[in-house]
Amino acid sequence: MTKRLIIVLLGLGLVFGGIFGFKAFMNAQMTKYFANMQPPPVTVTTTVAEESVWEPTIPAVGTLRAVNGVMVSAELPGVVENIAFDSGQRVQRGDLLVQLDTSTDRAQLAALEAQLRLARSDLQRQNELRRRGTNAQADLDAAKANAAQLEAQIESQKATIAKKAIKAPFDGEVGIRRVDIGQYVAAGTGIVSLQQLDPILVDFTLPEQRLGEIETGQIVRLTVSSASETAFTGHITAIEPSVDQATRNFAVEARVDNVSRRLRPGQFARLDVVLPQIERFVTLPATAITYNPYGDSIYRVDAGEAGEDGQASQIANRVFVELGERRGDQVAVLSGVSPGEEIVTSGQLKLRNGSRLNINNKVQPDNSPNPTPANK
Repeated sequence: MTKRLIIVLLGLGLVFGGIFGFKAFMNAQMTKYFANMQPPPVTVTTTVAEESVWEPTIPAVGTLRAVNGVMVSAELPGVVENIAFDSGQRVQRGDLLVQLDTSTDRAQLAALEAQLRLARSDLQRQNELRRRGTNAQADLDAAKANAAQLEAQIESQKATIAKKAIKAPFDGEVGIRRVDIGQYVAAGTGIVSLQQLDPILVDFTLPEQRLGEIETGQIVRLTVSSASETAFTGHITAIEPSVDQATRNFAVEARVDNVSRRLRPGQFARLDVVLPQIERFVTLPATAITYNPYGDSIYRVDAGEAGEDGQASQIANRVFVELGERRGDQVAVLSGVSPGEEIVTSGQLKLRNGSRLNINNKVQPDNSPNPTPANK
């Protein structure tokens, strides 16, 4: 009985030992297979790093302002008799805009002129009498004063009549009129906005650290949201001599040509002040940069080990970089990349150090320092 039990146990030991041995062999073979298996190549796009010449600029934001811009107002009260312009019309300096009723003023002028004629006749008689010595000097002086007073009143009345003809003080474009014919307007009532649009000014501020870099005559380039595809060029005309104590900024004024009249007073503008020196940078498309809290990096294309066919594969190696200014689709790389190196521009999410690459550059990411948006 004991002998049979021992034989059974030995048989079971052999069976289970064979099973466990086979499983261990299979696990070892699978581990070896997966250890030697390489992941498939990752499809990416690449570009060759190039050295570009950039004009250094100082970015800023500003507000557009007319060289001359006023709300044309009535200096004297009156009733609107005639409106001589259309809303949005361009006018020249001296053009009549609104005529107020002057019938009462002209009647008063006619009365004063009649009184002046009488006063001059009286003055002539007083002169003749004084020459004969039949009147007092005081009578002659009173006649002279009366004539002079009437002459002054007539000039004042003429000025009143002239001021009721409201004219354009400078060349420009009028806005939407705010009065109607027959309407009574008080002194100071706004008639219409008048703006001189070409050229146009832009006011902006810069931090005091930039004070030594800014001079009158420097070029500025600006864009506005209503014409984002166009860059307008102007130059600095004035620099505020003092720095604001609250913000530690100083004010700058620039003048921009606006022949197309696409720039309007009050618009928000983004602008760059162009500095005179020239700088060279290695530039890459912004899509080539992998941004991380612990440092920005790129993937450089290097030659890997030769395969079974004797040809070396291309692999990706991560390189940490120091970035500079960004312009359009491009980023300046201050360190970490040299001109001529091939850099991955898309597909980085699947990459790690040593990943094999399948490069397909049929479609390339945008890489322009001055892109033109497709959606306007």
